[in-house]
Amino acid sequence: MKKNIWLCIAILLVLTFATLQAVNSIVADRVDKGEVKSLDAKGLEKIVNQAGSNQVGKSTGVKAPPFTLKSLNDSAYISIGGKGAKPVVLNFWASWCDACSVEALELRKLYEQYKNQIDFYGINVTTEEQPENIKAFIKKNDIPYPILLDEHKHAADLYELHTLPTMFLIDKEGYIVDTFHLVDPVELGEKIARLAEQ
Repeated sequence: MKKNIWLCIAILLVLTFATLQAVNSIVADRVDKGEVKSLDAKGLEKIVNQAGSNQVGKSTGVKAPPFTLKSLNDSAYISIGGKGAKPVVLNFWASWCDACSVEALELRKLYEQYKNQIDFYGINVTTEEQPENIKAFIKKNDIPYPILLDEHKHAADLYELHTLPTMFLIDKEGYIVDTFHLVDPVELGEKIARLAEQ
């Protein structure tokens, strides 16, 4: 009887290993074909350079990496990436980030102004967060748009995130047109207004 149990365990381990190898091979193949791709230094540089030129608002040709995260409010999963009916604002933040609090006030106003033209998402980088701190931050800043939980820094890694807050503006075709950290309210308003015209 013990031999049969050990044999079953050995077979399960072999099958598990084979399955993991097959999945890794598929993912590697998709990465090689460009189907799953994070931003690279050249892509980020292109976005930043274009944002600083007179080409602001034009497509950069840099696709926004797709991801799916759980929503804080209803635990539904929301996917970002690819073509959409509206442009998208992605705001990466954390509750311990003072600059994120400053930005939240302006973003709330812009959301109210442009919510019919742009989809806004707050991406909480939650690897070091406590759920009660996230909820307190949202309540304190009266954030009305969906909050997605990046519990394993999947989206943060795809977007090469190094600083909080960081914002990405994505056009309806799924291309990143701008990225920046905390900017003054007037400049932020101008950037969001240009995105709404896409």
